[in-house]
Amino acid sequence: MATPRDARTASTANRLRRPRALQPGSLWLYDTARRAFTGLQGLFRVDVITSGLDAVPHGQVVLAITHFGYLDFVPVALTWWERRRDRLRFLVGPRPYRSRLFGAVITACGGLAVVGQPGHASLSASLAALDAGWSIALFPEAGVSRSFTVRRCHTGAVRMARETGVPLIPVGVWGGHRIMTRGHDVMSKRGGGSLASLLRAPIRIHFGNPVDLSGSADADDAARRLQAAMQDAADVAALDFTLGLPARAWWVPAKFGGGAPTEAERDIWDARDAVNGLRPDRDKM
Repeated sequence: MATPRDARTASTANRLRRPRALQPGSLWLYDTARRAFTGLQGLFRVDVITSGLDAVPHGQVVLAITHFGYLDFVPVALTWWERRRDRLRFLVGPRPYRSRLFGAVITACGGLAVVGQPGHASLSASLAALDAGWSIALFPEAGVSRSFTVRRCHTGAVRMARETGVPLIPVGVWGGHRIMTRGHDVMSKRGGGSLASLLRAPIRIHFGNPVDLSGSADADDAARRLQAAMQDAADVAALDFTLGLPARAWWVPAKFGGGAPTEAERDIWDARDAVNGLRPDRDKM
């Protein structure tokens, strides 16, 4: 049984960092989905190129992943299993849970719903999962960034890492948004992704160094530090992308000469989304 957080000692924190044995028979649907996505990756010859993972501590982690495409969780989960033989518990926003079927599938795969006010049950459930020995993966920006640069991060990830002593790892995923993101997907009729983009679509993942939270005055300051670390990881992945960064390409950030919205334009559209109820603050960590 996990030791209560307020009674943890340094030796307990060290124990949590040691590799955790798999639980036989658990999360069978997670494993089924993993095999299915692995098959699709091979079918479409999607090349996933990673870096930085060797420097990530073994054992439990909190993975803070950039969110530029709808499928960014897939290559991270597959890579984590391939290299660490470990499953990730993903935090998932409330929208998929509006469907009973999707909600049931996500829950069966070990997903945790992000619903409610700051300090709500989502954070408690995540801390309980960390106490039980799982690693947590989440998207601190809480939504896809149209500019393909990292937005302001919410504080859930840094609070988890601080309360448990588990390393907080920034993860930059680049290239997945060419397949499917806001307004651009394989079925899009306007300047978006395509089946050609899906075939042999390279995806680049960079795992950054653990974020140092020791000098952060408060959770908001730590979240800003996390945002910078995530952007650094994304830039490493983007600048080393096998397709380069073509000028005026819709999937390239404006700061690299691409045709993606600027951060100012992104913020305007995000504000419109909030007014229309598409990004309610109550559903953020």
